[in-house]
Order: sequence, then structure tokens, then C-alpha cells
Amino acid sequence: MRVDEISESPILSLIDRIFEQRQRGATILGLHIGEPDFDTPAGIRAAAARAMDEGLTHYGPAQGMLDLREAIAARLHRVHAIPATASDVVVMPGKLAIYAGLLSTTDPGDEVLLPDPTYLFEQPVQLVGARPVYFPLRENFSFDPKALEEAITPRSRVLILTSPSNPTGRLLSRDEVRDALRIAQDHDLTVLSDETYESLVYEGPHVAPASLPEGAGRVVTIGSFSKMFAMTGWRAGYAVAPPALRTRLVKVVEHTLTCVPPFIQRACLWGLEKAEPDVVRFREEFRRRRDGLFDLLRQIPGLDVARPAGAFYMFPRYHLPMSSVEFCNRVLDEEQLALVPGVSFGPRGEGHFRISFTAPMASLEEGARRLQHFLSHATAK
Repeated sequence: MRVDEISESPILSLIDRIFEQRQRGATILGLHIGEPDFDTPAGIRAAAARAMDEGLTHYGPAQGMLDLREAIAARLHRVHAIPATASDVVVMPGKLAIYAGLLSTTDPGDEVLLPDPTYLFEQPVQLVGARPVYFPLRENFSFDPKALEEAITPRSRVLILTSPSNPTGRLLSRDEVRDALRIAQDHDLTVLSDETYESLVYEGPHVAPASLPEGAGRVVTIGSFSKMFAMTGWRAGYAVAPPALRTRLVKVVEHTLTCVPPFIQRACLWGLEKAEPDVVRFREEFRRRRDGLFDLLRQIPGLDVARPAGAFYMFPRYHLPMSSVEFCNRVLDEEQLALVPGVSFGPRGEGHFRISFTAPMASLEEGARRLQHFLSHATAK
């Protein structure tokens, strides 16, 4: 069965071990999780409650409610210069948008090009019957056009880009995006642009591929309300696509999810219209944590760490003769600190770990202390 062939991520076994240790009474400091620690803003929660009281608890249109699609398109045009209209938008969870985008652009045996390292796209690529093909980023995780060109074959159909990046926090520059789009044009590739963290950019502009002329007609922009409004449990996001692909995306929604619950869509609409102060508040708190954690980690001997320009992760390199899975397992066992093995994000993630600054500063300080203790102990062995 195809599902049985999907590779398992080291993250899943790590999470299982965290649950096991917590059940035995261990106090695990979890800096592995990729979600804001803030509550969804009260106004968004109240909007959902009002919508339920008004009877918005039944089916809605598969493409999404028109007023929400209009608001999404207006924000993308205003903030990121993406020339979208409501008809281009399909409302669905961000993860489903990734799956639907792959299902709409590949046949079994086709190849999907993935930056290395990057988010966990390998498994949804396998789920649709396509083959993930990694192309290496440079040492500083910048885009390497030559490496992408060398990875392309006659079966290549899709290029996935993500900016800001999970796990590195790096932003693609305008020149990098143009280089990627030029290659996509030359080889007739569809570009799936995962922009989940576009509201969490601390330095430099976020360049949306769909905003550039080179991206016209070939870019599917994937967005999410999970990080923007701390709505991870609501499972709400969107895709913006050219007409032919948009029609396919709607079919996927119709025959899987049916629709995003209308009361959730009404809550998202309230957020887009009135919760911008919360977006700014979240971003500035994450900026403060980023700066604090970066100052702590760069002082730890045996770590190389770069300051991320976006998202809420750092991806340090360590210098010990052990795999990233062993590293994170030992840190969990010996220091009760949960981190994510770098190899979860592709072969070039080996020798790294991901640490999230989605916890209060006091927890980040404690996490850095435990990490330093482990590194000094492990080095001394």
C-alpha cells in the first residue's frame, strides 16, 4: 500500500518518547513544537461563537465563503503585491493545501523538487505517488540555482519554495526568487510557494513569487492563519492559484474536507479585518525572544548559529561525532530538553537541530542552560 511506503519522520518517534517520559513523571522542557504559545485572540474566538449562535454550523461552499476570499485577496494584494482576486482563492487548511497542490500538479512517478533542508514535504509528495528529489542549499542555506538545475530531470513537475523557511528562518531574496522562477519557466515547473510564516518577518522584505511577473500563471501560494493569529488548532488557511489549478484544488476540497466550517471562516474574516494589532504583538514578542535566544546560543561553545530573519526557529550546527537523532535523544534523556533532529528536514539537516522560540524567555534561558550543560558534558566524554 502506498501509505505504508511513506517514510517516517524522526519527529514522530521523538514526540512519542516525550509523551512516554512525561507519563513517567519527567518534566520535559519542550522547545521542539512549531506553534505559538499565545491564545487565539479573544475577538477571533468571540467571532466564532457569534457565528455559531447565528447558525453558521452547516455546509458552506467548497471554495470558501466569498467575503473571506475577498479579504484574503485584498490583504495579499496590499501587503505582498500579489495580484489576486477572490476567485483565485480556495479556503482550506495549509497542510491540505500542500497535499491538494501536489495532487493537482503531479501524476504517479513524477518528481517534486525540494530544497534541502526544508519543511516535511517529503511525506505528502510520497502520499500522492510522486517522488521527492532534494536539491542542496548552500552552506548558509541560500538558494543555489546551479544545484536546482542539476536536480531537474524529464520527470520534474513541481518546485517547492518556502520563505520564511522552516527550519532555518531564512528569507529568499528577490534575486533568489527570480532565479527560481526563471528555472521554473525554462523547465515548465509549477511552483508551490509555502508562505505560512509571512507575518513573522523581522528583517528584510518577504518576496512572494506570485508578486513577480516571472511567476504569472505558474505559482500556487499557500498561506495559513495558524501562525498569524495563533490558530493552529482551528485548521484554517488558503491557497491562491491560477484558474486551471484552482478548479482542481476545489475538487480536492469537495471530495475530502467538503468545506472549512463556516464559523471558523467567519472567525478568520474577523481576524483579517480587526486583529492586525495582535499580529504585530505576536511578531514583536517573537522578535524579542529571537534576539534573546540568539545571544544565548552564540555564546555556547560547540554551536554555530545564525540569526533567523523570519519564522520562530533556529537551526544551529553542533560539532559532535553523533547523528542529529542521537543528539536529540541524548539531550532529551540527559537534560529533559526536547529539540528536533535536523535530519528530519532533509539530508543536509544532519549535524543540526531545530529549536523553537515559541516559549517564554525564562524557558528559553533554561533551555540554553541545559543545552550548554549537555554540550560540555558530551564533549568531555
